[in-house]
Amino acid sequence: MKTKKTPVPPDTGIYIGSGVYANRGRMKMGGFCFTYWEPEKLDFDEIIDLCAKDGVGNTLQFWQGGETLLDLAKKAKARGLYATCIYSDAKKGVVARLRRALGSAWLGYDFGERYNFALNTDWASHGATLRALADEYMRRVRKHVGELHSAGWGLVMATSANFSLDYEVAAGVEFPCTEDFPFGDLVLASALSRGLYRQYDLPMWGSHLAHEWYSWIPHRNPYKMRTLETALLVKYMTGAKLVVNESGNWQLQSSLCEDSPMSLMPKPVAKLSADLSEPANAEAVAAARPEAKKQFPCIDYRSPVARKYREIISRFTAFCRERPAPKGQPEATWAIAKGNLDLGGPRYVPAEAVCGAYDLARNHPGWLSGHPEMSWEVVRNAVMPMPPMLAPNKNIHFSASPYGLCDLVSFACDNVTAAHLLANYKVLMFAGWNTCSEKQYGILRDYVKGGGKLVIGLAHLSTDDARHYTNPSAAKLVNGGDLTELCGLRVTGETARKYWATGPSPERNCLGIAARRRFGYMCLPLGRLAYEAPAENFEALAVDDEDGEPFILRCKNGRGEVFLMNWWGYPAAANMDVGCGSEIGGVGLAGRLYQYCATLARGHVYVTGPDFATPDEDCRWILHSYFPDEGKIYLLNLDYENERRCVLQQFGDKEFVSLSPGEFRIVESVRLDPDEKFNAE
Repeated sequence: MKTKKTPVPPDTGIYIGSGVYANRGRMKMGGFCFTYWEPEKLDFDEIIDLCAKDGVGNTLQFWQGGETLLDLAKKAKARGLYATCIYSDAKKGVVARLRRALGSAWLGYDFGERYNFALNTDWASHGATLRALADEYMRRVRKHVGELHSAGWGLVMATSANFSLDYEVAAGVEFPCTEDFPFGDLVLASALSRGLYRQYDLPMWGSHLAHEWYSWIPHRNPYKMRTLETALLVKYMTGAKLVVNESGNWQLQSSLCEDSPMSLMPKPVAKLSADLSEPANAEAVAAARPEAKKQFPCIDYRSPVARKYREIISRFTAFCRERPAPKGQPEATWAIAKGNLDLGGPRYVPAEAVCGAYDLARNHPGWLSGHPEMSWEVVRNAVMPMPPMLAPNKNIHFSASPYGLCDLVSFACDNVTAAHLLANYKVLMFAGWNTCSEKQYGILRDYVKGGGKLVIGLAHLSTDDARHYTNPSAAKLVNGGDLTELCGLRVTGETARKYWATGPSPERNCLGIAARRRFGYMCLPLGRLAYEAPAENFEALAVDDEDGEPFILRCKNGRGEVFLMNWWGYPAAANMDVGCGSEIGGVGLAGRLYQYCATLARGHVYVTGPDFATPDEDCRWILHSYFPDEGKIYLLNLDYENERRCVLQQFGDKEFVSLSPGEFRIVESVRLDPDEKFNAE
């Protein structure tokens, strides 16, 4: 049975919300960097009235519970607003009254960032595994979701910046709502939620924009607040149907910006870890309150920053009333696989332990962030580049789509089918951690034989679930290394270590490399292969420069093919590029493979440079999407200072497009039946 989709507001096509907090005129956190004062204004009724009067969105997210929540939600509905809540408590009778009173104006319950991995230091001696950690994590989420459903709250949302949102969905969450900005790349966050939406047939997906806390760039950067406008447009054009601005428009909260207005507030307690209820600290806070009160206009709704937040959200709301968010979801004809038991993050942090397992990592460094996490950066740099749009500050939040939008497909619990993959994605690329299973092997085999193109490495075919990836072997591979049904090969062992990869012939091949152009150092053994299929089924795309043994092998199978990264390590382990012919800005050997395969997955709409074949530098500044149900194409120039150009190609038509600095443009598509799917052959 198909899931009933949550209807969207007819006038905007999207729920546009903001958090509602108490204002008690108190200090909530101490510390010379973290001091956070809560101002006195506004009260709840004033926030509801101001939201409705000034068009600051159409939705309020209440952080209150009980009868207070019921009263506020009813008042919001009376002013034509929708409501949801986060971290709330209420007796079952109150919840029932709330649901009756709100009806379709109630969106559901958000349990926020409540869960993480439970670690027991005894697990180190008992052989802790990723599977055990994931099972415990899901058990707690499943229990809480069940309690919320039993209490009658309705749809359950989850908001957090962790990369394990797929496990919360697998445990019963119906409405993923990533905490964007702390998550990192907003386009990647959309790909994760959108992929889960399709894979699990969810009612809706959305975004919790923690811009005021985690945009991080200073206010002196002229584009600080422009990034909020960009974030709203990014979510609009990538398919979100709910965006909640966490804070900033009714009051400021954050000190995570060096020139935040919060830095003007008195700092009576110097340590974040201090207990503010201790008599000495409480006395210091009370003594500082008169001075703090003088500064409240700098952090409450009257402050210039808060007014700017409201102005931006009101302007976006008005824009959506004129141009409602597009119906349905954008076309995404390729996907990145989020592997089974990939419990790390999409970025490499050298001293960070996966799952927070620092005690395990003391004696087993494999639990530290490593090549699997680096590999997410390899694929993102190759096909989801982040242009330097905020110079001199770094851009860590916005990526372009020179190869089109992709989804993330989660292999958590192997809850995916070959039929789903074939119906939606021409190409499936593995990047970070994966623990393979016989079931997953069957899914991938059927996907390839049915016409899919699979990018995968030896490391992704390992059955290891304890992060012993630095000690691989053929015996640890699924089926003991017999990959005949997947790609016509058996892996029998390993070669001597290889140092340089190059092209197999003097002519440039599909990866753009030729013999003597060397990639490395690799310092890796390759898989020793036994070929079980006819020779014409195989093509070496990269080989070692001494013996010509394959680094990357293209293997035909059925109607599809496998691009096998044939080294004993994750993609990042073989992506150095300091050899003969290395180039500034190069994406490495694995990066080139990702780029080439992304071009094989092009859908009905894509962009290129003036050669009509490949994305150029300007394309690496442009985010674009196509919504078949709406019949429209959306283009956003992420460069706030320069015009960027591309060739927009749709259904065979080609058009040169110039986008002015920061321009967002909506283009009518030249039309195709929205139900028509791509041809996977």
